[in-house]
Amino acid sequence: MSSRVVAAILLALGAVLGVQAWNTHLVAKGDAQGAQRVHSQWKAAEAKREGDAARLQAENERSERAKEQAKQKEAERIAREQVQREQAMRSAMAAADARNRSLHTTIAQLNADAAARVPSAGQAACSAADIDGATAARTALGQCSSRYTAVAGVADQLAGQVAGLQDYVRSVPTGGTDGH
Repeated sequence: MSSRVVAAILLALGAVLGVQAWNTHLVAKGDAQGAQRVHSQWKAAEAKREGDAARLQAENERSERAKEQAKQKEAERIAREQVQREQAMRSAMAAADARNRSLHTTIAQLNADAAARVPSAGQAACSAADIDGATAARTALGQCSSRYTAVAGVADQLAGQVAGLQDYVRSVPTGGTDGH
């Protein structure tokens, strides 16, 4: 073989090896660039996911705080209304007691007037029995009025408690699938 043929073979072999080395270098460079691009996309997706999760958590916390504040305001409203009902009930009881005392005063005055008019021995016995009957009826009326006032006071207290409890029950959520 001549030196020219050997040189041409060596030159061709060098060119092939050079092209293969260049090709390997380009593939490695492309792999590195692809890996870097995938890594940066993964980082961006991870950052977006973490940001979305943080926003969702912050939104959930705001929502929970708003719910708690609404519950607190509702409880305060119920308490205010309960106090108002109790004050109205105490005023009504005071007025009923005053009317009842006035009734007892009137009954006592009528009974005293009737006792002053007790018939003398010469008058009919029927008249004394009528006075005693009227006195007994007035006394019974006074006792019934006192008992009625006491029963009404207890009923008003219970009605106020029931109203407060019903308000509270209406304001409490019925519960759902989220465990609250």
